[in-house]
Amino acid sequence: MTLTELRYIIAVADEKHFGRAASRCFVSQPTLSIGVKRLEDELGVTLFERSKTGVHLTAVAEQLVEKARTILQEVDAFKELSDHVKDP
Repeated sequence: MTLTELRYIIAVADEKHFGRAASRCFVSQPTLSIGVKRLEDELGVTLFERSKTGVHLTAVAEQLVEKARTILQEVDAFKELSDHVKDP
């Protein structure tokens, strides 16, 4: 599991579309899809239901995406603290 994969699932959850999520993450759609699939395989769960009408979060994805948001916020806070300590 990588921070990039967490960013990918957040983008898909927000955009409800793999192509728009990929654009938001500045990657190709296949790259984003592979990252999401890798995370799904690692976790052993399906995060998104893909259909002709769009992309929908599974129940487990709703919980995991919120946790991913928290994790990325904490990483940002960690980096900010590190920068502040480094350059007082």
